[in-house]
Amino acid sequence: MKIEIKSKNIDLTVNQQQHIARQIEFGLGRLSSHIRKVSVRLTDINGPRGGVDQHCQLIVSMDQLPDVLIEDTASDLIFAVNRAADRASRTVSRKLRQNRNFAPTAQLS
Repeated sequence: MKIEIKSKNIDLTVNQQQHIARQIEFGLGRLSSHIRKVSVRLTDINGPRGGVDQHCQLIVSMDQLPDVLIEDTASDLIFAVNRAADRASRTVSRKLRQNRNFAPTAQLS
């Protein structure tokens, strides 16, 4: 599973980038065999004005399934990432279960 982190209007330290990558690994690691790539997009909507404006967007790309898009906004960037990773884990698990339940079965003659 490849993790790509990009930020807009946010200066991320190396420690913050590593922490974000660990959170994504923790949230989605058990599903990594089904995931090709996770794109993390971080944005500070209001800039230095503050407020609930730290936006996290996760795009989870999987084999033979549509991408999963999860977004979260909070006043703390790490909190937004943690919440988005948790929601992504549940959504990807559900999609994989649904795909397995609706997979075509072989016809017996």
